[in-house]
Amino acid sequence: MTQAANLVIFLSDNHNRRFVGAAGHPMVKTPAIDSIAQRGVRFENAYCTSPLCCPSRAAIATGRYPHQTGYWDNALAYDGRVPTWHHRVRDAGYEMTAIGKLHFRSSEDDNGFSEEIDTMHIVEAKGALSSLLRATQDGVPRRQAHRAIYEDSVPGEAEYQIYDRRITDQAIEWLQARAKSAKPWVLLVSYPSPHPPFKVPQRFWDMYPLSDVPMPIQWRPEDRPKHPAPEYLAWMNHLQDGFSEDFVRRVVAGYCGLITHTDEQIGRVLAEMETLNLIDETRVLYTSDHGEAAGHHGILGKANHYEHGIGVPLVMAGPGIPQGRVVEQLASHVDLFPTIVEAVGAETAAEDIDLPGTSLWPAIQGGETVRDAFAEYHAMGSRNSGFALRHGDLKLIYHVDMPRQLFDLSVDPLEENDLLKDGGSHPSADMLESRLRQILDPAAVDARSKADQAIHMEKFGGVEAVRKEGIFSRSPIPGAEVELEHV
Repeated sequence: MTQAANLVIFLSDNHNRRFVGAAGHPMVKTPAIDSIAQRGVRFENAYCTSPLCCPSRAAIATGRYPHQTGYWDNALAYDGRVPTWHHRVRDAGYEMTAIGKLHFRSSEDDNGFSEEIDTMHIVEAKGALSSLLRATQDGVPRRQAHRAIYEDSVPGEAEYQIYDRRITDQAIEWLQARAKSAKPWVLLVSYPSPHPPFKVPQRFWDMYPLSDVPMPIQWRPEDRPKHPAPEYLAWMNHLQDGFSEDFVRRVVAGYCGLITHTDEQIGRVLAEMETLNLIDETRVLYTSDHGEAAGHHGILGKANHYEHGIGVPLVMAGPGIPQGRVVEQLASHVDLFPTIVEAVGAETAAEDIDLPGTSLWPAIQGGETVRDAFAEYHAMGSRNSGFALRHGDLKLIYHVDMPRQLFDLSVDPLEENDLLKDGGSHPSADMLESRLRQILDPAAVDARSKADQAIHMEKFGGVEAVRKEGIFSRSPIPGAEVELEHV
């Protein structure tokens, strides 16, 4: 039985798991995240359930995949309908507080918290309605703003960094008020960074000279994967003609700078925990909702099933956690529900018996097992649903009505060589597809996601009304206005 302890969870947005010092990145500076890994465990192969904010965050909360809950995209966000680990922790008598970006539907819903402080949710409780147009014959309109947001990879400051620091200040104040509290607690500190734009204060920009940043693989148009899924994603975001080397270097430098800025905020909270004598008696967990391509395979952003899109950092430290352990076992965000409930001494309910995840505590203690990792995507940038299934070092990417992709991560960790690129079949691909179909029927789930999106569109006036809503590439912080692109 795991001994109960208070818990601080740091959640970021858009952090590729390879961009962590402790994971061996050659340049990025993440001393705070590295310190958690050094004091505890780092999961080498952790995955989100869907490479998009709202579906991923709903899965982190509920412990269930998008196809199980219907939280498909950034318009169908978590709404309190499905129980979360927040509810279980609160019901166990813990003070359960969230500060920062949740990206749920609204604070008016019962999201399972005792208190929400300065939380960020989807715009006007309706979110990115344009995502729903995926259910139409024409699909989601192409958007210029996506490329523009990456053009803004320059020295300066975006509103997300201001919000990051505000979240940190409020987390520190909250901890100061609870330092001697007898009531157990869990604090979720959730940052909007390192989500683009990658505009960062000068001192962070200067840490990453453009001439020195590591370049992504297959970023030039002629080197990109010749596959309809990434080609459609590039076309939709006006990236099909490529970008200059200077542009790519600025993206990578800005991304690294923004990761370091986010890490600094985590470090400020950890330092205050040290001052308050909380660091040795409190568990700490860090992860991110999804990854970021930063130019790899010619992609900017997420919305894909390559490792840079679905691979996320996951580190934990504190009482009962061995120091300096690296866990190779595949891990998923759906595992966080049972892991967190066990960490604080709460209990799951009868309705949680069919949760797809398992507690990570055995793996933390050295009892690693062989298991699969699975992810899915049904939103902007995809004509048809996409899925990823990893078993051992073999990984299948499966898009409905498109060719399959197969990678052997043991020899090709950056996924440069699709073993099916020349057509035909492969025994490993057939085996992985069989395992995928044990989880779901891809075509049936694709049809169900589009049906749900079509029904949701009708709630907002139908297709034409949704088209007139416009498109945006980032949600505004609390109190700010959304920037819309009309296409």
